[in-house]
Amino acid sequence: MKGSKIKNIQSLDRAIQILEVLGNNPSGMGVSELSRVVNLPKSTVHRILDTLLQKGYVEKNSEKEKYKLGLKIVELSNKILANMELRSEARPYLEELMNYVNEVVHLCVLRDGEMVYIDKVECPNPIRMYSQIGRRIPVHCTAVGKATLAFLPKDEVIRILEMKGMPRKTQNTITDLQQLLNHLEEVRRLGYAVDDIEHEEGIRCVAAPIFDGTGQVVAAISVAGPDFRITIERIPELADKVREVAQKISQRLGYFA
Repeated sequence: MKGSKIKNIQSLDRAIQILEVLGNNPSGMGVSELSRVVNLPKSTVHRILDTLLQKGYVEKNSEKEKYKLGLKIVELSNKILANMELRSEARPYLEELMNYVNEVVHLCVLRDGEMVYIDKVECPNPIRMYSQIGRRIPVHCTAVGKATLAFLPKDEVIRILEMKGMPRKTQNTITDLQQLLNHLEEVRRLGYAVDDIEHEEGIRCVAAPIFDGTGQVVAAISVAGPDFRITIERIPELADKVREVAQKISQRLGYFA
């Protein structure tokens, strides 16, 4: 088992080395040339290139028998840049929201059927919910997840929910597909979503979607805290403020509805 892990790490290191060399040679390189530069046997380089080619990380010019970086690299780079721009544009408004509500504020994006925390602003209150940048949470029982799903095409929503499932987290979790779809229609009408102790016991959240210049939902922001502070009576006030801040961030991204 240990030898297998070492071999896998070695293969990954070689693949990264090849990608870095190709990145410095945009016109492309042949297998023989790559083999000399990275100091690996041609058979090894060819095997790694075949795998990268299948995954879209490299492209091959059949005429010249040269390889160069593929569009998958561009796609990943664009996602990183988009997240960096989103965080940069959103940060002042997240701080504004936290100062207003005095609760933790999150910025999340949808990735592979789950919501991912990409930024947060802590509040000074001693009792807070646990969250961490990079942590993944379900879509079906979180305010940020429902605020995002509500503005996606229905077939995409169903695909995500069927892929990830709808496990029960608390007694309030919606676990029926049709019930959640009906609920998402209400979220879309209101422009905000509530996690009414559906994901974690004792925690209530209010979230609103963020849109880019094309009108696509790209993220969601939320206010979260213990249910004795985020009471049912307080939700309308929090929802108005969360929607207002989400709209400001959307406008920074070029969205004007």
